Amino acid sequence: MLKMIYYVLSILLIIGLSCPIKADSIIDSVYSVPELDGRILYSPENNPISINNFTYSMSVGDIGVPLAPGPPANSCNRSYISFELPQILENYDIDSVLIRLYQFESFCNGSELGGVGFPEWNINGGDTVKCILSHIDYGFELDFNDWEKGDVGNPNTFTHNAGTITNSGIDGYRFHNVTGQVLLDYYLNRSLSQYRIAFEVNTDGDSLRDAVGFTTFESNVEFCRPKLYFFLSNSVGTDVLILSKVTIQNYPNPFNPETTIKYEIHTKSNVQLQVFNLKGQLIQNLVNENQVAGSYSVTWNASNQSSGVYVYKLTTRAQIIIGKCLLLR
Repeated sequence: MLKMIYYVLSILLIIGLSCPIKADSIIDSVYSVPELDGRILYSPENNPISINNFTYSMSVGDIGVPLAPGPPANSCNRSYISFELPQILENYDIDSVLIRLYQFESFCNGSELGGVGFPEWNINGGDTVKCILSHIDYGFELDFNDWEKGDVGNPNTFTHNAGTITNSGIDGYRFHNVTGQVLLDYYLNRSLSQYRIAFEVNTDGDSLRDAVGFTTFESNVEFCRPKLYFFLSNSVGTDVLILSKVTIQNYPNPFNPETTIKYEIHTKSNVQLQVFNLKGQLIQNLVNENQVAGSYSVTWNASNQSSGVYVYKLTTRAQIIIGKCLLLR
């Protein structure tokens, strides 16, 4: 089975990476899944020591100083990102898929040098000038076992080097064609397309900070959040869009103990509305039914919950929208 997967992957990569973006493509997109954004911190002395979800930064590289009190010297981050895949309706084809990340910092030996400082590893044979993307499967929860996923030979690694996501200290967007990877996910009937971001060496041994930072879904700037762009074509030539456009918000926010979540869908769809805590644990299913196009509102009573931030997720047949609300007692 594994050989079959790698055979299919090699074919799909050739198809995907050579597939141009058509000028008349329908463009739609999905954001990363916040509870599956995260990073693992590793220390040679302590092995993996922490997992961080719901953080503004996906850090990649050596941490070290000048962070204080900070993690152990010479510790290292690998970051992980996950996207829920939309259902592609009949008569639509994927022309190509791009992943978009936003790089907001780059440190070279402890200093951010305004675009000229890109991590430099100082161990023999460990020099690197690129940060790579690996196509992996870490499922629905990031844990310590995911540290090695993305490495050559790991059974959960689909593509060790799916491409260079950045090789520059200049801040800004980073795009990479992941058509082959996404097509493989669909072929395997996976609901998620997942990736690890890491340098090709683990640590550089100088206890300085050589790292790159990307924003996660937690960014308060919408256009900096990780995103998958789908370029789609309609093989029968109609004007019907493939993905239903969805809007959602809640009021009041902050709230105690009730808040009303309002949303609007533009096409008939099965709709699921769920509430999660910041650990990614499901708190309550509010909606799970087929609904026609229109505006809806649902009241969530959080009388049995403690104060804090909660995430609500609206899932339609082809799109996931996330919102956050704050319960104050």
